[in-house]
Amino acid sequence: MRARHARDNPLSRLGEGQGEGDQAIGLLPPYDTETFDVTIGALSLSLLRVKDLERWVDREALLRDDTEEPPYWAHLWTGALTLTRYLEARVDCREMTVLDLGCGLGLTGIIAARKGGQVVFADKEPAALAFAAANARRNACRDWETRSLDFTRDVLDQQFMLILGAEILYDRPTFPQLVTFLRQHLAPHGRALLADAKRTNTAEFYTLLENAGLQWRQEEIAEREGTLPLPVSLVTVYTPEDPYQGKSAW
Repeated sequence: MRARHARDNPLSRLGEGQGEGDQAIGLLPPYDTETFDVTIGALSLSLLRVKDLERWVDREALLRDDTEEPPYWAHLWTGALTLTRYLEARVDCREMTVLDLGCGLGLTGIIAARKGGQVVFADKEPAALAFAAANARRNACRDWETRSLDFTRDVLDQQFMLILGAEILYDRPTFPQLVTFLRQHLAPHGRALLADAKRTNTAEFYTLLENAGLQWRQEEIAEREGTLPLPVSLVTVYTPEDPYQGKSAW
């Protein structure tokens, strides 16, 4: 199936026509871009990212709380790598409807698409959707589209067998809305896979899942971030109707 692109996201069209050798410098304003290679299991990928990301983070202004939030979506978080490695090694995505929620650069959705999933890249940031679209094209993804989505207020017109969320548990006031979104958009016997690096206290999120009738299980993955250890919880969220009770039976 031909890739489709969200009509309400004009930035997603800026990367169209990029070839494999196109360095795409300046094609995704206001950011200069660069390419980098990443290997996930048996898959070798080439991605566009924001060049010199650090210059977009004004630390003093952040402390004063008088600036717009930096493009955190553009950072390749440790939890995203944890989730993509699990996805590549253990999840059969063939003909599965997949939502890459808070897609950022699109890495997790690209893995799902390369493994045969029908992927929706969703983010509230237009620039993130632009990068995800450009990266999906660069890596020969076939069945995908982008959607502008704020899970705290938007509802999609479909449900998904697999919802992916790499380090989206960072804003505690949004936990109730995220739980509601998952409950509404998980298909019967569907699951969500979340990478939680516990950059904030996420205990309330799991209580809210249980209160909403969702169940969950987690696997602790020992990662490192720079020179420091960083345990990442890989969390499977599922409905009580799941015959496998969230265990690995993809």
